[in-house]
Amino acid sequence: MSNIRDVAKLSGHSVSTVSRVINHKSYVAKQTKQEILAAMKELNYHPNDIARALSTGKTYRVGVVMPYSNHPYFQKLVSAITQAAFKEDYQVTLLPSHYDVDSEIRCLEMLKHQAFDGLIFTSRAISFKKIQEYQVYGPITCCEDTLEYPISCAYTNRKISYINGFKYLKKLNFQHIGVTISRNEQTSRSAKLTVDSYHDVFQQEIPESLLVRDMQFFEDGIKAAKLLTKNNPQLDAIFANGDQVAAGIIYQLKKSQIDIPVIGQENMDYSFLMDFSTIDHKLSEIGEYAFWALFEKKVVKKMIPSEFITRGLLNS
Repeated sequence: MSNIRDVAKLSGHSVSTVSRVINHKSYVAKQTKQEILAAMKELNYHPNDIARALSTGKTYRVGVVMPYSNHPYFQKLVSAITQAAFKEDYQVTLLPSHYDVDSEIRCLEMLKHQAFDGLIFTSRAISFKKIQEYQVYGPITCCEDTLEYPISCAYTNRKISYINGFKYLKKLNFQHIGVTISRNEQTSRSAKLTVDSYHDVFQQEIPESLLVRDMQFFEDGIKAAKLLTKNNPQLDAIFANGDQVAAGIIYQLKKSQIDIPVIGQENMDYSFLMDFSTIDHKLSEIGEYAFWALFEKKVVKKMIPSEFITRGLLNS
């Protein structure tokens, strides 16, 4: 098996120069680089990733903490992160947490023990305070507003997007609006922002009969539609917490021959194919910026505006 000294001998360049080419460190003349790469190819030489990490202090890996690996919301974020990482020859390791605090702490411990060059939280159950404690071991970014905490983030202002969505429905005189949220208001910031935004627009709490919690997937949307229509004969619109849930809701509404507008979130393929309105929180932009933020020397916070897209019944 060939080693770096064999590459140096065949190319006619020093071991240190070969190392600079392998590790992309400092400038190497174009001709020299080509000669070294040609020698590597001829010898079928592949750098040892562990040795490379030891010599450079980098793993060229980024950990991405995500509650679910099979949810379109997080898949869209991860896709953007992965594409940005690919451009820099970084590998992405997915770390499903299922919103378990102990699992998320284990991810932070992996950063502490240099398993990754950085960590990205797409969503979390753990506190920002705990995340901040681990920043001494490596860069961490979040795909949500980190508020007053000195933690880099890329995010959209969901409070604004939710208020705009409810204002739109109010302007069209919808009065019995069903609402679905991903978790309960005590554990999920987006859930709390949703119910708070409803209160700000309508000056009242969401009636319990119009609020369905713990909605994540298509099947949950079917369940939500059954509950909302059963408990609310006057139901005239639904504000869903995601396009996948919205698609399940619309599927069930059509089976029940009920034709009311549904607003989803994240501008997934579902919203195109089933022609319903959605709030695009720009997940691709957030994921890409979250990756690049890992390499900034200071804390950076990037707010990316959302877009309310009207389709279907709200476009007529």
